[in-house]
Amino acid sequence: MKSEIILGVIVSIFALVILAFSTIFLKRKESQNNTKTHSKYDQKSMKTSGMKLFDLVSEYVLVFIYLLVVLGSWFVMFAHGYPLITKSSTVSNIHKSCGYLVFILCVGSWRCASSSSPGYITRRTLSKHDNYPYDGFLYTGKECPTKKIKKLARSKYDRFTGQHVARFDHFCGWLNNPVGEENYRIFLLFLLIHSAMCIYGSIVTFRLFQGEIIEKDLFNATFFDATTGKEYKADRAIIFHYLVARHFSIASVLGLMFLMGLVLTLFLGFHLYISAKGMTTNEFYKWRHVKKFFKREQAKARKAREEAGTQNFHEQSAYGSEKVLDFQDGDVGCAGPMKSDNIISKDDNIMSLGEIPINIYNQGIVENFKEIIFPRSLRKDALNRWKQDMSKTKTLSNGSKDESMDKLKHI
Repeated sequence: MKSEIILGVIVSIFALVILAFSTIFLKRKESQNNTKTHSKYDQKSMKTSGMKLFDLVSEYVLVFIYLLVVLGSWFVMFAHGYPLITKSSTVSNIHKSCGYLVFILCVGSWRCASSSSPGYITRRTLSKHDNYPYDGFLYTGKECPTKKIKKLARSKYDRFTGQHVARFDHFCGWLNNPVGEENYRIFLLFLLIHSAMCIYGSIVTFRLFQGEIIEKDLFNATFFDATTGKEYKADRAIIFHYLVARHFSIASVLGLMFLMGLVLTLFLGFHLYISAKGMTTNEFYKWRHVKKFFKREQAKARKAREEAGTQNFHEQSAYGSEKVLDFQDGDVGCAGPMKSDNIISKDDNIMSLGEIPINIYNQGIVENFKEIIFPRSLRKDALNRWKQDMSKTKTLSNGSKDESMDKLKHI
């Protein structure tokens, strides 16, 4: 039994250390490769910041916290939980094997989600990711001021990676990776596995405590307080304190698993909801600001109509509102915008914007989830279009090289 515990602890430590350092190494290598496509401003800022230890720690702080929590929890379960399972009459030993499987799925899903590409948009991949029409409201075909490329519909510049991301959802600090069109399905799988892990672990651990209560007949036991010398008949509070004191580490993990299971399940439910509605996290919070803005402006318009009639008052179509409104983009994390997205009116006149515009990207629940499972940029038509565009670019570049060589020969 001791050898089994030692093996589990060694495997967990080795796996998580390898995952941590491989992730940091690959991220650093990727960021170095991306400097070739960064703007001059980005390159200048990267040169001045450098790869200092403080920058490294601050960049990966949530990753380190995640690994420490997962490592610590699994260490407790391997070292203290597994012996209880062996002795327990209410929990089968098969759950020890299931635990190893859940552990592999847990760290494996995190590794895949943290290293997967969200779908970066560059000048070379514009045709591959140009799969959504502009709605004329949230997305209007402007140029990205940072990358100096066409800002495709549903895309957004991510300040943390210095890249433009297709169908940008948010930047996840726990993964240290942006979530976009091509890895959103992996992110959902990551949430599903971790939610299931916490719920499964909570149930098994609760059953262990329940088994000890039954085996020792704790409800009929008498407890002695060594400090006061008094005896107490068992009740739920006394049994709870007894189990926590006897198995403090396991009880702590149970509390953590229960809390995180609740949070992760709610978070997964939120993402399933916005997915069913054909929205990303970025778009969900933008639409919230839009609805508030429209209601506020409609209230102003009604008040102006009542006070001044129709004089100095004109109607403005919502889908022409890009001439009137300007969205101030901000960073979007797991919990939503890190700074409120402001909507600035470019017209001082009081206007009636009409009805709140609809989300044209909502194609129904089935089609919305199809787009997540089978991203448009990874479908055959998008890949073929991209290959044709790349071949044309290559042909043009070869042609220009031939012309320059002919000129040199002529000289």
